[in-house]
Formats: sequence, C-alpha cells, structure tokens
Amino acid sequence: MYAAASLDTWTRRRLSSKTLRMVMKLYDGRMSWNGRKVRLLAAELGLELERVALDFRQGDYRAPAYLAKNPNGKIPTLEDGDFVLWESHAILKYLAAKKPERALVPADARGAALVDQWLFWWTSGVETGLNLLLVERMIKPFLGKPGRDASIIAEAQALLDRFLPILDAQLEAREYVLGDLTVVDFAMGAQLDVASMLEVPLERYAHIQAWLERMRAKPYWKDA
Repeated sequence: MYAAASLDTWTRRRLSSKTLRMVMKLYDGRMSWNGRKVRLLAAELGLELERVALDFRQGDYRAPAYLAKNPNGKIPTLEDGDFVLWESHAILKYLAAKKPERALVPADARGAALVDQWLFWWTSGVETGLNLLLVERMIKPFLGKPGRDASIIAEAQALLDRFLPILDAQLEAREYVLGDLTVVDFAMGAQLDVASMLEVPLERYAHIQAWLERMRAKPYWKDA
C-alpha cells in the first residue's frame, strides 16, 4: 500500500513537472530571417524554443500536417501547447507578453501603439524592399531560376531609399528605435543585419549602423 501510494504521488509530481516544463515549438527554416526574429527575441528573454526545421525544397511547407497549423504554408509558426500562432510580428508580441517585466512591448496604450506603428511601417516599407531583393538576388538563383530583374531591383531600391532615411533619423538621438529596447529592434535588426548579402549599402546611414552594432554586441546574436 505504502509503495503504491508513494509511486502514485511521484508519478503525479513528475507529470506536473513535465507540464510546467512544456517547451514551445518554433517551426522555421535555417535561412529564414523571419524565424530569426523570433529566435533572437526568445534568446533575449531567456525563453526556450524547440526548433522544428522545415525544408521548402522537400515540400515541408505544403505538407498537410503543417498546413493544418499554418494554412499560408509559410514560416515561422509558433506552437505553445494547444495554441498555434503565425506571423512573425504577432509571435514577437506574444513572446514579449510572457515576460511583461521586461517591457519589450510597453504596457501603456501610447507605448504599445508606437510599437505597432513601427512594425506596420517596417512591413509595408523597408521589409517589402528587402523581400524583393531577397527573391531576385538570392532565392531565384538558388532555385536555378532567372533572377536579378532590373525593374524589380529598381523598385526595391526606391523603397529603401524612401524609408531607410526615416529610420536613420529616428535613431539619431536614440539607443534603440523607440529609445528603450522593444520588439521593434528585433523585427528590424534580424533583417538589416544581413542586408549586405543583398547588396544593400548601409554606409550612408550612420545611425542605423551604430544601432546595428549595439544589437550585434548582444551575446546570443550570432548563435540565434
């Protein structure tokens, strides 16, 4: 009786401990900069992620099991128990909410609105230009398809020439985009960090460069 009761208690504690230690899963790809946004923020917050690497060449993005989680067939996707979330910026805000004391999304309405303002601005402007360059200068050649379409590259460069000066001016008197570190810095930094691979000259933007160096100095930056 005593042994059985003790075993039952031990089992319950073990199961309880296992539940408490449930690790979130991140479905992403090795070269995904949207996935990297999430990995960098998780490292900053000390949140553990179980990475599930998907290979688009093998059709992993279109597999029925994955489409059941993310019908867009894109990455990243976060799985936290029975909760599934896609879109990298939504994931960033979700992870930040797990550590509210870090205030990486401000609690006050104005601060939270500014985070959204800059995330939306980034998606519709700079990120759009970078994605165009990514496809033309890297993805298409990687897949053996014709790339480097001059008109598309010109369109992308026009977007960068329009919006990057705005970000540079925003950073002139600030350590981070909104002054204090927020999810915005991870959304932008993960992509601008590798802009040189896309032949994007950042030399003219001294304040962006200085901010990037501050982000790169974080101990987890390269590994994440």
